[in-house]
Amino acid sequence: MRRVLIADDNPRNNYLLEAILKGNGYEVVPAQNGAEALDRAREAPPDLIVTDILMPVMDGFELCRQWKADAVLKTIPFIFYTATYTDPKDEKFALSLGADRFLTKPQKPDALLRAIQEVLAGTGGKTPGAQGPLEGDEMEVLRQYNEVLFRKLEKKIQELETEIAERKTAEQQRELVIRALEHKNDELARFTYTVSHELKNPLITIQGFAGLIEDELARGAPEPAKLLEHTRRISAAVKTLASLLSDLLKLSRAGQSAWQPVPVALATVIDEATALLFRPLAENRVRLEIAPDLPVVTADPARLREVYLNLIENAVKFRGSQENLVITIGVDRDGGDPVFFVRDNGAGIDRAYLDRIFNLFEKLDAETPGTGVGLAIVKRIIEVHGGTIRAESEGPGEGTTFRFTLPGRYPGTLPEVP
Repeated sequence: MRRVLIADDNPRNNYLLEAILKGNGYEVVPAQNGAEALDRAREAPPDLIVTDILMPVMDGFELCRQWKADAVLKTIPFIFYTATYTDPKDEKFALSLGADRFLTKPQKPDALLRAIQEVLAGTGGKTPGAQGPLEGDEMEVLRQYNEVLFRKLEKKIQELETEIAERKTAEQQRELVIRALEHKNDELARFTYTVSHELKNPLITIQGFAGLIEDELARGAPEPAKLLEHTRRISAAVKTLASLLSDLLKLSRAGQSAWQPVPVALATVIDEATALLFRPLAENRVRLEIAPDLPVVTADPARLREVYLNLIENAVKFRGSQENLVITIGVDRDGGDPVFFVRDNGAGIDRAYLDRIFNLFEKLDAETPGTGVGLAIVKRIIEVHGGTIRAESEGPGEGTTFRFTLPGRYPGTLPEVP
């Protein structure tokens, strides 16, 4: 039975090669590195050695050099079997050391066995380019050996740098995800607390005035005027509660991903929004100034209409003492993507509060009707579209401008209807 010495520091590689060889009638002697393989070969010379190159203690190149310098071992066939050193220069150097074959991993079992059989049988000769061991030129061998190792070291360093960079990127992405989740958790906690607080207020009102009605009826002589006032207060609280729940539902829908972006004429969206607000606009004698050159945008028409509904309604609510309210709707095109705006000459906003107005239930004026959800809805819709929104104001009495972006395609014209 032919004995084959195999050298590889990877246990899995050794196991697979050993299984293939034993399954085909060979006796196998495994080693974990070049030094161990050399010791085993000197104790009991094998019929053939198959070795990896990149190994600790002693690599395959040094093993081959010492193998071919040994009076007993130098005639025993030597095969390199490597997955790391695959450059033609690596093969040339390996063969110059006296190796009989240079095989790259992986090889199909039949191809590997055929190469081993040919080498053992002495048929087919050596791999083309094999020259036998270099003699009398030790410095040249060392020079080539160092050149190969240096080239491989450079490659390994590059691979390591790439791996480190990829790991850093993955770690940074992981940190971003963690921070985003922490932010979402904080946001959810604040949302839960705020919603419970806002829902509680009208419920307390309803409970309180319902109790007063019960007391009036229990006395047996209820005053109709008082009962009417109490029921009106309850009715107002119910309307507030219904409005609040409606706005919360809109906010929830605004953050959902099932939206349908299509090319839509912005002028059409604004016309639809102002038509729905016809009554409050007419009652407050609001003058609308809408730019004539509004583009076609790619967006969800219903949600974009909700944006303009809320912004226009917000301008009407917070007109302050302005008797001649003017709302201007347009777009700025100062290079890059267009920036859309809704501007009014109403009450304005203190600069200290500009960052807060998009918060849920944020009401800077407690006397003005509303739930404080409208601008939160606007912000959510714009973010779903991939854009941003900001508020600008020079201060109280100076009006307010809302600017937002809608990143994406700007077709310029609507597609023709077939």
